[in-house]
Amino acid sequence: TIIAPLKGSPAEKSGLRSGDKIYAIDGVETYDMNLEEAVSNIRGKKGTEVKLTISHDGLEGLEDVMVVRDTISIPTVEWEMKDNNIVYLRVSYFNDDTWGDFDKAVGEILLQTPKGIILDLRSNPGGYFDTSVSVVSEWVSSGVVVKEKFNETDEREYRSAGKHRFADLPTVVLIDEGTASGSEIVAGALQDYQLATLVGKTSYGKGSVQEFEILPDGSALKLTVARWFTPYDRQIDKEGIVPDIELEEMFVDIVIDEEAGDIDFRDLGVEKALEILSK
Repeated sequence: TIIAPLKGSPAEKSGLRSGDKIYAIDGVETYDMNLEEAVSNIRGKKGTEVKLTISHDGLEGLEDVMVVRDTISIPTVEWEMKDNNIVYLRVSYFNDDTWGDFDKAVGEILLQTPKGIILDLRSNPGGYFDTSVSVVSEWVSSGVVVKEKFNETDEREYRSAGKHRFADLPTVVLIDEGTASGSEIVAGALQDYQLATLVGKTSYGKGSVQEFEILPDGSALKLTVARWFTPYDRQIDKEGIVPDIELEEMFVDIVIDEEAGDIDFRDLGVEKALEILSK
């Protein structure tokens, strides 16, 4: 299932939408594929085509869509002003550029004197640990933001180290089953300190620290050496972060012209967040 095609990506240009289901890739059914296999089969040389057999959520029948492969440049931080002076802030990943882009976005946002923030972490798989700590520190003025536990007696605490420029702004965080790792650190800390209302679906539950050990015969062993916990000692790994307000669906299609295949969608997560922050 496509959660949300990246803005400007070949998928979006081909008309793929949130909620679309991929049944086959170049004629090979996806029923027995895991995510990594599906992604590997879709990827390929720039300029070549891949045929995706899909169904649009809410519509009957299957459709073949040709997607032209291209190099994708992904902006990890995007924001826009919504109704009632509420900011929608999307962070799709925590990579090399994320903190610089986020820091810049915070400055730009504050110039608009917003009434509230919608922080969208849906389908954010995590990334750099330090970046997630820096991001959540914009809300948490002091104290622990995440704990790394090696065993029952040995743990390391990571504390807020930011400017906490969003500390006094009402915030709603959108999460779903694709919210994982570093983005769960952010969501969990904001929920623990009651600095945000979480809306959506229970997150993925990826909160383990792993190390590779090279064995004498040249093989490698991956060991889980620690697990992440929220400031109030909730385990992230295999448990996930449960939202304060659960939504059964995040997106609903709006059929504008069925014959022409002209379909838009409602983002129920953003709608709910706007409702909360507009009160």
